[in-house]
Amino acid sequence: MVLIVGGSYQGKTEYATSNFPNCRFFNQLHLFIKKRMDEGMGQEAILKEIYEAISEGDWVLIADELGNGVVPMDEKDNEWREVSGRILIELAKEAEEVHRVVLGIGQRIK
Repeated sequence: MVLIVGGSYQGKTEYATSNFPNCRFFNQLHLFIKKRMDEGMGQEAILKEIYEAISEGDWVLIADELGNGVVPMDEKDNEWREVSGRILIELAKEAEEVHRVVLGIGQRIK
């Protein structure tokens, strides 16, 4: 598994498709996490579902970094930001590679 993170509209998808053309993509992982939280799922259940979804094949997970901006005023948005960050930390631990993309330029950080 490869994890690619970066800010919104920084070229993560384009970077992923050019550098990992033979992999399957799980794009906008941060929005998947939000949807599952809105459905009442907790962090561990969401993480388990992600691992089950990517259990076979070569996967590239792509997510926005949510923790580098203004802290949300809304409690639910703040919780989403924190849960998303914790899930990405766990995924990064297990990933073979982790890349961060800024302005379309990717850097391998693991």
